[in-house]
Amino acid sequence: MLAQAGHAAAAGEERKVLVLYSMGSDTTSPWQRLVHKGLYDELEKKEWGDVPTIFEEHFDATRVGRQPALDSMAPYLRTKYAQVKLDAVVTENNLAATFLNSHPDLFPGVRRYYVNHGRKGWRPRDGEALEVPHDYGRMLGVITRVAPSTRRIVVVGDKTPRVQEWIAGAREAARSYGERLQMEYWDNQSFDDLYRRASLLRGGTAILMFATYADSTGSAALPSDIARKLAGVAQVPIFTHVESLIVPGVAGGYVLSGEAIGRTVAQVLQGQQADMSNVQRYVFDYRSIERHGLMHIPQGALILNRPQGTWEQYRWQILLGVGVVLAEGVLIAALVVALRARRRAMHTLNAERNNLEDRVLQRTLELLMANTKLDQLATTDPLTGIANRRRMTEHIGKELERVRRLRHPLALMMVDIDHFKRINDTYGHDAGDRAIVAVAHMLTGDLRAIDLVGRFAGEEFVLLMPETDLETAGHAAERLREAASRLVVEVDGGLTIALTISVGVAASRPQQAPDTASSLLVRADKALHRAKQEGRDRVVLEA
Repeated sequence: MLAQAGHAAAAGEERKVLVLYSMGSDTTSPWQRLVHKGLYDELEKKEWGDVPTIFEEHFDATRVGRQPALDSMAPYLRTKYAQVKLDAVVTENNLAATFLNSHPDLFPGVRRYYVNHGRKGWRPRDGEALEVPHDYGRMLGVITRVAPSTRRIVVVGDKTPRVQEWIAGAREAARSYGERLQMEYWDNQSFDDLYRRASLLRGGTAILMFATYADSTGSAALPSDIARKLAGVAQVPIFTHVESLIVPGVAGGYVLSGEAIGRTVAQVLQGQQADMSNVQRYVFDYRSIERHGLMHIPQGALILNRPQGTWEQYRWQILLGVGVVLAEGVLIAALVVALRARRRAMHTLNAERNNLEDRVLQRTLELLMANTKLDQLATTDPLTGIANRRRMTEHIGKELERVRRLRHPLALMMVDIDHFKRINDTYGHDAGDRAIVAVAHMLTGDLRAIDLVGRFAGEEFVLLMPETDLETAGHAAERLREAASRLVVEVDGGLTIALTISVGVAASRPQQAPDTASSLLVRADKALHRAKQEGRDRVVLEA
């Protein structure tokens, strides 16, 4: 495993591991959210010193398209990790595994691990494959067990090679049932046809939904969104093969666990022998069990959304009582209003006519204020009150346009709190938030009117300094570094944490090819990486 790899870090050195995820961020991908939960639950069992430095990158093919995601990743990784000596690269899921295996020139000599790669019988030449094939026998068997009246199973999928492999597995498993179980395969229809046909299914039928990304017209959607819409129209129980598709209305089944895959990735990162024996398990949705009268649920199955407490047990009685009280209140209010309405009708009409212009003006002002507030919320970091990544990126683009027109200097600092993960792991996320706020206040304490500071990601800040060359920005960065070294963050128990920062500085090059926001940020990020590698608590100017 990782600890035994030929490129493992020497004794006393900090190990560095890159993890490539096929899915998007936790906020857009339920599967990614489950994988991350399992990963960090497993890592939290260890002391912070036992965990390597983890770099994470995400493909997001569902949102940007599979080919654009693949095409843009290789040059991005080459640039970002040119100065980072990795001990291993770990991929999770099919897209990331396909990408890394097709790029042997990336990270030459670095040990590779392909977790949950999704290809039957595949063995890479350049690394280790960690895969447990779907158990289609159990997948079908649990359907007939919990819904014994089932005589027909409709398998939902698409025409992609990976889904077709799953469908082939279901076909093979279904042979053991002979004529006792009728199988249908819906893998070549539009989404509208899928929902229409599913709404017509009735008793004795169940749906087995595989992760589906596209329909026969080429339209794409997230599998979890398809599952929700399918559950909204189907009158029969819906089963699936992956945990992330167990959304409200989907019964569950024998599924691949995202949390278990995350724990497997954590084991690889820590140099342990990966345990792939428990990555599939029985998971069911409680409300679907009740709705469809499912029975004989396997012992030890995980039951989601089980009602707890008085509200879950008596919510309909409570809602009915509240509804009766509200209805009585509405009737009483209606009678009072009706009695007064006649006397006030003419007075109200005259007042409305006289005040109409004032009300229109007032409403216009309210809308302007609301729009201003929304714009502020969209461009402000909620924790620190400074600019967020969106506002900073837009501002960099505007300043670079001024550089191109006027040939004036522009400098950018990338600032990172040293050992921030250690603070979070040791003292908790509340202490980490206080550290972020303290550094943000320090950075904004002595700004010029034309400067802008923003929180870019986590503990990382960007300071943009118009009309400033590289040397002047370097002096300013040193002053900020010294100011940060005097910061102290109080934590529970009367303890205090001393903070330091590392700073990478880059400047525009008006006499050379025009900069973009991305290129300027990348150069500052490279300088920041050098500051980290050279021991932290220092300022490094771009080479």
